[in-house]
Parts: sequence; C-alpha cells; structure tokens
Amino acid sequence: MESAYVAFICLSFAAAVVSAVYGFGTALIVLALGAHILPVKETIALAAVLFSATTITKTIIFGRHIDWKVASIMALASLPFSFAGAVFLADVSADTLRRLLGFMVLIYLGLSAFNLFPRFRINTLGLVVGSAAYGFISGLLGSGNLIKAIMFREMNITKEAFVGAMAATSVLANVAKITVYRESGLLHGGQKLQIIWLVIAAILAVLLGRYLLRAISIAQFSSGLQVVLALSALGLLF
Repeated sequence: MESAYVAFICLSFAAAVVSAVYGFGTALIVLALGAHILPVKETIALAAVLFSATTITKTIIFGRHIDWKVASIMALASLPFSFAGAVFLADVSADTLRRLLGFMVLIYLGLSAFNLFPRFRINTLGLVVGSAAYGFISGLLGSGNLIKAIMFREMNITKEAFVGAMAATSVLANVAKITVYRESGLLHGGQKLQIIWLVIAAILAVLLGRYLLRAISIAQFSSGLQVVLALSALGLLF
C-alpha cells in the first residue's frame, strides 16, 4: 500500500479517536488534512467509509445509553429538510452561510462560557425544529453536526449518551453517501485494501475512545467538547 494511504489511515485513526471521545470532529480533521494527502474527491469518498464504520461501531457500543425516541425523531424530522437544503444549495452561496453558521456557533460558545446563554429544556417541538435545522444545514453545507452537538449539549445528557446519539443519528446518512459514491465510481474495488484498513482503524479507535471517555470527568468532557465546537466553527469561518 502506498505511503499516502498509510498516512491517511493513521490520520483517520487519530480523528476517529477524537470523535469517539467527544461525539464528532472526524470530518473536521480528516477532510481538512486528508485533502493534503490524497485527491479531494478520494478523500471525501474514503472519509465516508470511515464515518460509516465509526458511527455504526459507536451506535453498537453506546446503544444502551441512547434515548432511541429522541434519535428516531431527529432522524425522521431531519430527512426531508436535508433534501431541501441540498436543493437550496443551487441557489445560494454556501460559503456565506458556512461562515454565518461558524460565527453563530462562536457566539453561542462565548455566551455559554460566561453563563449568559439562557438555559432551556428542549421539548418535543423544540427537538423537531432543531432537527429540521440540523437536516437543512446538513443538506446545504454537507454536515450539520454543529447544530446537533449544541442540541444534545443543551439536553444535559450523559457523555456516553451524547456520543451514542451523535453517532446513531448519522448512520443512515453515511450509508447513503457510500451508496452514491460507489455508484458514481468514487469508491471501487481497487480501494478494497484501504477500505478494510479504514474499517479496522475505525473500530480500534472507537474502542480506545470508549476507554478514554470512561477515564475523563464530566467537566473535562464539557471543556473538550467546547474546544472541538470552537475548532469546527473556526473551520467554517476560514
């Protein structure tokens, strides 16, 4: 296997560990840095394999902590708005909206850091509205994990439930992307070895991440989550 693929798999493992501990962040690392290792389109396609493997593994491992009612509502409510966002993409400047989302997330983090953000309980209606926003942003920008992470953060669920819910609500979308990439030829038989190693790396990373997640406190988890959110927001801005 070529050295570029070895480097990409190592990068994917490190990113998957971060995601296994904090619930997301794989895309921020893999897509931003992986594109300097492999061609952009191949990076996106292979990243989808990594995302699928990590989300499925995390869903299985943290399944007993997940509120499946919440996960089901989010998955169903976000689906039509994902399509709407994808359609809307043709008529708007995605770069402008991407920067606006990043700016809004930084404002949220700033207000939260100084306890100026109003605390509220997300009911069923709020979950549906938030899921619609997540779906729309996901279809428009390619990922809506920042919206989803903020929603779950405000629900004050356990760290295990947070990681599990973030994964469970992404499985179908990731599998759908793999199907599209395979049919378009971005994923093909010539990548079989790389795909196998990506799946192995994803599983090992989640197992390591579960161990690290158990070792950190709620306060450390919350602080780390804020860092990942901030870096993701800055990634949207720049």
